[in-house]
Amino acid sequence: MDFPWLPLAFSLTLLGLTLFISRALNASLGTLKWNGALIFLALCFTAMLLDFVLTMVFASASFHDRTEYESLASKTAWADRVLTYLVPCVVSLLLALRFRKRQRFAHEATRGRISTDRETTVQIQTSPYTQSELTL
Repeated sequence: MDFPWLPLAFSLTLLGLTLFISRALNASLGTLKWNGALIFLALCFTAMLLDFVLTMVFASASFHDRTEYESLASKTAWADRVLTYLVPCVVSLLLALRFRKRQRFAHEATRGRISTDRETTVQIQTSPYTQSELTL
């Protein structure tokens, strides 16, 4: 069994693209609404399920002549491909949980349960002669 590096790199690139798009949408909205890692997890799980179904359909078909699909339509070929799905799914699950914690923290901060540093201001004395202050 050779590890499928190219499909894994492609899946992780798609994960990065999904995260980039969701973060851009969240930045434009000003809230943490779109969880790109969770969206990718759903898409990856759907792709894994569809791949399994198609593999089982082709594996149950009887080929009289040797075709190019016969090497892809076996249960062992799908078992080799399952790592390509599981690694990005685990990564996106961890990122989705991290996003959920950030979303919960931001929600509690907007309700006033958690005091943020934005509520306190820092004043720096700029000149001892004029008694002027700079608020940050």
